[in-house]
Amino acid sequence: MLIVFVHGWSVTNTDTYGGLPIALMKNAPSGTEIKVEHLYLGKYVSFSDEVNVDDIARGMQHAVNVEIMPKLKTGERFACITHSTGGPVVRKWIDLFFKGRLNECPLRHLVMLAPANHGSALAQLGKGRLSRMKFFFEGVQPGAGVLEWLELGSDQSWALNASWLDYGCLNADLYVFVLTGQSIDRKFYDNLNSYTGEAGSDGVVRAAAANVNYGLIRLLQQDGGFKLEKERQPEKFAFGILPGRSHSGEEIGIMRSVKPDDNGSHPALQWILQCLSVNNATSYRKLIKELSSLTDKTQMDERVTKTKELFLFEREFITNRYCMLVFKIVDDRGNELIDYDVVFTAGPDYDENHLPPGFFVDRQRNQLTPGKLTYYIDYDAMAEWLIKPELGGKFGFKVTARPSSGYSFYTVAEHRGTFANLKRFFEPNQTLMVEVQLKRHVMDGVFRLTQSLVAENFKDQPKGNEL
Repeated sequence: MLIVFVHGWSVTNTDTYGGLPIALMKNAPSGTEIKVEHLYLGKYVSFSDEVNVDDIARGMQHAVNVEIMPKLKTGERFACITHSTGGPVVRKWIDLFFKGRLNECPLRHLVMLAPANHGSALAQLGKGRLSRMKFFFEGVQPGAGVLEWLELGSDQSWALNASWLDYGCLNADLYVFVLTGQSIDRKFYDNLNSYTGEAGSDGVVRAAAANVNYGLIRLLQQDGGFKLEKERQPEKFAFGILPGRSHSGEEIGIMRSVKPDDNGSHPALQWILQCLSVNNATSYRKLIKELSSLTDKTQMDERVTKTKELFLFEREFITNRYCMLVFKIVDDRGNELIDYDVVFTAGPDYDENHLPPGFFVDRQRNQLTPGKLTYYIDYDAMAEWLIKPELGGKFGFKVTARPSSGYSFYTVAEHRGTFANLKRFFEPNQTLMVEVQLKRHVMDGVFRLTQSLVAENFKDQPKGNEL
């Protein structure tokens, strides 16, 4: 089996792969023989500002054509193991060159380790701050082009994930896997940035942002409320949260902590080998169930963690399951709005004061496209709270956009539903993309004609009915 490794962002040395390549050779089961000449270590440039994910994906196509295709036998396909940003890079490569003809894709197994498929909350910190996080970038100046893709709610990540909703990977014998962790290596914790210790993440990428099981709904404003115009979900992909794994590092990093002489007991190595052994739809669906059980066990076992703080005090942290909601706010004229508020509501009166304590974890507005807003919420806190009889499971949100008056304006749009209904579109550890389309109101008076040739001031031209 020929395997290509694709690293993450701002890596400049192939030692980032640790002992994983050699350990794979030593522990490969019969039928998936792996030799040195079968291994290719990716070396893509991500630290130059002018380079973006699309550029890297195009570069990958050239490298595959030159280095990989001549080595493949007739009917043979290769496998790819990625880390972090490497996951979106390979998915973009597939999208650029094989969308609509996946059966012609030379890739058969895509195993993504801690992939930033929906971005990373850290990306918004910017180049200067991130470049000082030596543990993550090893002193390399990060590239702005890739950083823009990684920011939560970027146009590029939205487009790629929306495109993948049309895929039928299983029918094309393309097997996609996501393996991630939710443990924090305290050696890498940044006291000035809480994201490096965020619950439900591996210190860099949230489990919900790694998962390629996600949903997209489109809501159109109608009479003050919303009409559900579109709902889409991809086919079911294999996703697993491995025990005790963080994003990076030689001790518990999901990839680099694998030692060359590992006997197959390392959880990442163990599950990668199982992923590479999948050879049909039946075995893939079986692994989906096994990884789902693993995720349940990991999150149950790691629900309560104890951390030693300053002065030898020990604190207890409860790790629930989390999810992300990525809003895209536009109007019916195709404009992406930048001045708006999104407020969640709950209870019989859909009151924002009836939301459960602690459900709201984080909110980020994309800096380049402010019409994208990402919420990170505690799924379990919400689910447990809304089963209370007095709340009736009611859950909704309200969008207030500006301008709210004048010749052209927007009115408040409110969605009133239930949390049970929302759960149809996503589960814990997942992302839901929500496109909200507001109606732009235009009043008579914004343009009028006159036959009077006498000079006339129309600065305060009266408004008539809505056009």
